[in-house]
Amino acid sequence: MRRWVAAAAVPAALLAGGAALASGHTARATQTGGLALSPTVLQAAPVPGRLGTLTIANRSAAALAVTVTPRPWTESAAGAFAPDRRSALSQVKVDAGSFTLAAGAEQTVAVTLTGAPAGGSLYGALDVTGLPVDAAKRRGVVLGYRLVGTLRLPPAQKRYGLTAGQVKRSGKAVVLPLTSTGNTIDAISGHVSVKGARGTLNDNVAGLRVLPGRKVNLVLATSVRKGSYSATVTLKQGGAKLLTAKRKFSVR
Repeated sequence: MRRWVAAAAVPAALLAGGAALASGHTARATQTGGLALSPTVLQAAPVPGRLGTLTIANRSAAALAVTVTPRPWTESAAGAFAPDRRSALSQVKVDAGSFTLAAGAEQTVAVTLTGAPAGGSLYGALDVTGLPVDAAKRRGVVLGYRLVGTLRLPPAQKRYGLTAGQVKRSGKAVVLPLTSTGNTIDAISGHVSVKGARGTLNDNVAGLRVLPGRKVNLVLATSVRKGSYSATVTLKQGGAKLLTAKRKFSVR
């Protein structure tokens, strides 16, 4: 059985204004060679036209078949980001989506926005893969490379919005579903207080980021005993109070 193995994946740099999962420096798939991508963060205004240029370099000893695909992000209920490999960003085009890159060679790829994004912002992944051109003829494990960069088009006018659902269980944890109704991924911070018969649990929220239109679960407590509780959640974004939610719930 032939197996495809990714040697490494550069973490996506999604976050705006400071904290990022990857820096804007050149990213390399391995320490001794492989595929390199620069920059790993492509940020521009959400205006139709050319957004910038990527440089992809083959540092391996063999020619690689390279593909470059702009993709939307997925965000799990726990707030983890990953490129949606089943979809592509229809509004974002590259002038070289697939090409052969000789050992030691580089290729520039222009990235273009074809239409203004709904909501005034767009956050996506730049998914770059490289496989040996003769991969189909090889036997056993075939070494390939995958890099994930970021396309970040923040809004000219930020709009903050967040709604809270009802408290529910997620495994042993108690969570509060939150849905972003804004157009930015600026960090959300705040405070959580859960009060029960045995006392009050207080905790801080820091660095929570939610993609526009997406839902995540804010953990109120990782483990609680049976009983009745009341929770107060206060959140802010962009320095302003965003949401105050008060919920009563029971654990049976």
